Amino acid sequence: MARGRVAVLTVLAVVAAVAPLDMSGSERARAVAVCAGAVALHVLLAWIPTRWPKRLLAAVDVALVVDALTIGLLALLSGGVDSRAVWLLPVLCLAMALTLAIWSGVKALILSVLVAGFLTLVEDPAVPLSDSAGPIALAVAVVVVAGVAAPVNERKLLESKGRMEALHAASVAFTGADDEEALTAIAEDAARTLLPGWDVVVRHGGDEAPVTERQWRAGGRAFFELPIVARRQDGGEQASGAIMASRPVGRLGRTFVRRGWVLELRMLATALSGALVQRDLLRRLEHLSMSDPLTGLGNRRAFDEALAIETARARRAGGSMGVVILDVDHFKQFNDRHGHQAGDDALVTVAEVLAREARAEDRACRIGGEEFALLLPGADTAAAAAVAERVRRAVEAAGAESAGVTVSLGVAASGGDDPRALLQSADARLYVAKEAGRNRVVAA
Repeated sequence: MARGRVAVLTVLAVVAAVAPLDMSGSERARAVAVCAGAVALHVLLAWIPTRWPKRLLAAVDVALVVDALTIGLLALLSGGVDSRAVWLLPVLCLAMALTLAIWSGVKALILSVLVAGFLTLVEDPAVPLSDSAGPIALAVAVVVVAGVAAPVNERKLLESKGRMEALHAASVAFTGADDEEALTAIAEDAARTLLPGWDVVVRHGGDEAPVTERQWRAGGRAFFELPIVARRQDGGEQASGAIMASRPVGRLGRTFVRRGWVLELRMLATALSGALVQRDLLRRLEHLSMSDPLTGLGNRRAFDEALAIETARARRAGGSMGVVILDVDHFKQFNDRHGHQAGDDALVTVAEVLAREARAEDRACRIGGEEFALLLPGADTAAAAAVAERVRRAVEAAGAESAGVTVSLGVAASGGDDPRALLQSADARLYVAKEAGRNRVVAA
């Protein structure tokens, strides 16, 4: 506000100095001096609150008085009541009412009346105040209109604030949600705030995702569809879902969504798309950190986490849990004889057998170079041994077609006891199977 005043006063000083007004040289000089003095006072009044914040309101009121006196002095130097400078009074009232508050506009109006009265008295006390009625009437009208419009503007500002807060809250909530249902619920809540009175649904995926925004009317309802666009790895864009909105509408009712609302919905769709991309990226990274790149099975980290979870579950439920550890027989010699590619193929073959023979609730992992493990929730020693024997036979059958790959297997089970002891038992039995000639299952 202070910068605006300084700019206006500077312009007035330039006009007073160079414009072809009906003023003498001394009057021009005094007008420039008045503007310069007002500029200096406004600079001082703008600095005071930075040093004494409690003086802010007083500085604003004093600045208003300075403006009114400046207008009065400029009018006095350039023609009195008939000066064009008097018409700056309604401009002052408008500026105060719009930039500060309606009460500031009222204060400016009171000062305007006083300035007009002062000019009339100085020029000719016998001249009625009605001679300056034009600027005063305009100032009154400006303040009245501003007073009527202020509540409307305030409501719009509050509404805009609420919408911006809804967008911000949704963006923050997106960062803390990693589930698609949670992301959808957050987006729908925000969209309902941005589209008051509309029924909103957010959907993802599918081949029916729109590629452009659409608004139409059908069956007594207005419809709006906004695509959720995700960026592909090749730099292009692809619609991954849509924000769908509809509401009942009469024959003459508004069909289209307001342009400002559309812009806000685009911001929401962009934030949601970013959250979905981030979620997918985190899931891919998590999968990579928990999987073996060669076989696609879980790695040692995945097995350890699954073992801890199933051990705790077996302990709570009083059930059992089986573990099978297997090792490819003579794998080093196989690699030396057939090459590393054939060795990798053999490991992939074993992994495929494990994935095929395992139940949905079982977890197969590659926990070492040629060592695998199979976690069997709910299985006792006999059940785990039966699964291990199926795996052995399937690997032997598959290995017959690829240079005779076989595996040795050790089996152990517990009721939720120490998982380290469980693994040690299974590993010890795997060693017994190897010592006994390999290509066999040892469960006791």
